[in-house]
Amino acid sequence: MAGRRNATQPTLLKGNVYAFSVLVVSLLVALFLAYPVFYPTIDSNSVNISSSNNNKPATTMCTSAACNTTEERELLPTNVTPIHYDLLLAPDLDKLTYTGKVSIKLRINEATDKIVLHANELEIKDVHMTSAALESEAPLKATSIALEKDDETLHLAFAQQVPAGSDATLTISFGAILNDLMVGFYRSAYTDAQGNPKFMATTQFEPTDARRAFPCWDEPMQKATFDITLRVKEELVALSNMDVAKTEPAGDDGLKEVSFNTTPIMSTYLLAFVVGELEYIEATTSGKHNGRAIPCRIYTTPGKSEKGRFALDVTVKVLEYYADVFGIAYPLPKLDQIAINDFEAGAMENWGLITYREVALLVDEANTSSRAKQQVAYVVSHELAHQWFGNLVTMEWWSELWLNEGFATWVGTLAVDYVFPEYHVWTQFLVDEFQRALALDALRSSHPIQVPVRRSSEISQIFDAISYSKGGSAIRMLSSYIGLDSFFKGIRAYLQKHKYANASTANLWSALSDASGADVTKFMALWTQTIGYPILTVTEAEDGSKIQVQQNRYLSAGNATDAEDQTLWWVPLGISTSETKTQNSSDVLTSREATFDVNVSDAKWYKLNKDTVGIYRVKYPPGAVSNLAKAISAGELDINDRIGIIADSASLASSGHSSTSDFLTLLRAYDKETEFVVWQEIVLRIDALQSVWGAGSEEVRNNLKDLCCKLFSPLVKRLGWEPTKKGEDSLVSRLRALAIRGAGLAGDKDVIDEVNRRFSAFFAGDKSVFTTDTLRTAFAVAVRNGGRNEFEKVKSYYLDSENPADQKLAALSCLGFTTDPALIDELLEFALSDEVRNQDVHQAIVAINTYGAHRERLWKWYRDNYDLLVGRYRASMNYMGILVRMSIGEFIGDSKASEVESYFADKNTSKFQRVIDQSLEKIRSNTAWYEKDKDDVSEWFASNKDL
Repeated sequence: MAGRRNATQPTLLKGNVYAFSVLVVSLLVALFLAYPVFYPTIDSNSVNISSSNNNKPATTMCTSAACNTTEERELLPTNVTPIHYDLLLAPDLDKLTYTGKVSIKLRINEATDKIVLHANELEIKDVHMTSAALESEAPLKATSIALEKDDETLHLAFAQQVPAGSDATLTISFGAILNDLMVGFYRSAYTDAQGNPKFMATTQFEPTDARRAFPCWDEPMQKATFDITLRVKEELVALSNMDVAKTEPAGDDGLKEVSFNTTPIMSTYLLAFVVGELEYIEATTSGKHNGRAIPCRIYTTPGKSEKGRFALDVTVKVLEYYADVFGIAYPLPKLDQIAINDFEAGAMENWGLITYREVALLVDEANTSSRAKQQVAYVVSHELAHQWFGNLVTMEWWSELWLNEGFATWVGTLAVDYVFPEYHVWTQFLVDEFQRALALDALRSSHPIQVPVRRSSEISQIFDAISYSKGGSAIRMLSSYIGLDSFFKGIRAYLQKHKYANASTANLWSALSDASGADVTKFMALWTQTIGYPILTVTEAEDGSKIQVQQNRYLSAGNATDAEDQTLWWVPLGISTSETKTQNSSDVLTSREATFDVNVSDAKWYKLNKDTVGIYRVKYPPGAVSNLAKAISAGELDINDRIGIIADSASLASSGHSSTSDFLTLLRAYDKETEFVVWQEIVLRIDALQSVWGAGSEEVRNNLKDLCCKLFSPLVKRLGWEPTKKGEDSLVSRLRALAIRGAGLAGDKDVIDEVNRRFSAFFAGDKSVFTTDTLRTAFAVAVRNGGRNEFEKVKSYYLDSENPADQKLAALSCLGFTTDPALIDELLEFALSDEVRNQDVHQAIVAINTYGAHRERLWKWYRDNYDLLVGRYRASMNYMGILVRMSIGEFIGDSKASEVESYFADKNTSKFQRVIDQSLEKIRSNTAWYEKDKDDVSEWFASNKDL
């Protein structure tokens, strides 16, 4: 799923929710609608379900050699296995309810009269079972029916046992509401061209919400085939995973039944169906690598389908590309993709029917920002990768989530680079994914890539930067080491061996080991099963002929304890020098420390981690840092290395492994930097410094603003306000926007005046004064330096439904830049109004904590509305973590951390506790950073007044 992380605008991957500088990453949300669990009345002849092992979810030890045998999992009993579902659903978009009937063919593994499956917030109306092995051919009605709310299970008992080795068919009739929680089978609201409110019905099942739509065995390993039939009004479009088998009238009520062909064997979380007034555009792939042309469609609400043209063009190219590199044709007869107005994540890889938020699929070629357009290409490529990696071969359990998401993160980037090499996405990967992963994994409260998951309530918390970004970075490191040819040879073998089945990380390592001749399992297991990553400390031999490298666990809070520093990672060093800068060594560190031949005396500079591929930080001797700074200033280092060096320097400063003044000094070497992605990383690091030093004196805060002006104002003058040529490189356009933002928010009067002049012209009707990339920047600068007039104009832009989705959300996210407390209070109230979709509340508040004086206001809003928010997001409680991260994450002070800890002490935060722990750790580590270096920073500015 591309989604549980989402950038404020417009990064949209599961997140995976990830500080407003260039990106704010975040998980998206679900709406709230209370609906009581229905407990059917049992007659006097009913049999109470006993407490036998067959009727309670089993705590099952994974005994496969491919599994972590110490991991306990709460799974359904294994006395029966689902083979095939025949599912009929009849949604009513007027009443916002639906009825359903499911017949499930079962294989009976143990003689039993009890069955337990998943169901959540469903009204169970009738249950019966048939089997040729029963004493009577008549349906055997359930004698006991009970819904267990906490376990989300349906417990059934029957008067007779069904013998082992036989088959049976379990039939359940049920009903439910089309909820507004953005999970299960739910309703999505929109307004048609005439201004009329409308609804569509759609689904979101990952990770565990198929059970909200119909009773089922809702676990990845419980694969089955599905026949889906949707009974809908004749004028509506009905979609599902497969192509339509037949459409027939359904009575005299103006209804039709749309039946779809049988699906391949698949997991329940990948099932999907959509009903509504829809239109589409269509194209077919070339068939060069798939062996046939695959029909591909983009569906939207009426009037929007042409905005899917860009995504459709990407789809037909990437679908053939994947068939080539994976060595297996796309296995379904068609591929549909649809834009949904209310959508929890960024996108969801349902097999053959991929669902997206509008901003993740639709592009207005004239008005969508270049970043948003690039992100659409990536999200589509990410979801298409899942059609093989996740759908054709599925992780065996959620502890292996990274197999889906880490791989799709990496190969989705590879696909975008194939289609759009001009985007330079692998360089952007370093900031958007790699550095993001390292930031989270430097916390004690992080988790391994392969994280033990015991119960379904724990799953949503691992849709984060570890599963996605660190997982993708681990794949990047491995593929770089063994080579792409060997890597894809192993991938093809892995997919071929496990297609239509489930697999584990061990299965992947085994295939890659066979393909490469390297023991991949031996050196990669530590990276996926162990939390964290190392810092490499380099010392030089006195004769200048060698370097010694020592590895220890890196923590953002400082040095790890002995107990925390037990792992010895497999670390590819990638050593390059001024003499061999186009090559890197094959040296690998596997022990605590080792010595390597590097001719320090003769080289002008040397660097570890060529191209910033290895997952680690590097601490060099002062002389080596000085030499690298000279090389940066002279333009001798490649862009990936320049990014890695400044990122390491900033990280080591905040963790206490070096000083902040060292980082500020190194920053001077970047005064001639021309590349957007390098500046993107610099902005992220300066934003962090400004946020922490917001607790400092006004003099230091002003010094930091002056530093920003001296960095960014020359960029604005060099790049100007308009493109220098038609078809300007998108990264140049984004650098212009970044420079205007940096200078304008730092108080550059010339930049502010020009923003205000253009801002007035824009709202007077001259839309040409801003490019699609500078518009958001201008909104932020105008609101930060303006008052109610600017605030209201940006708000009006957000409220105008004619504006592109990505730019509307950009406007919403810029409202928090106001310095007026009264406007902040209005914004916080507005964030919870009907004008802001529940999935976008974080967009409204994301910039508030960039102004230190308003952080308390935001935290108070969270506390005052806690019960309302818990109610609203009860089906997607990870969003509560997103909001708390934004509300408290920029605080400084141990007392503040204690206050937050105390507030949550008596609350049930089990579904987002990991985010609270990470936020508290960030507060405390940033506090330690400030206390350690506050004098150091003041002294640096005093000594560098000429900067």
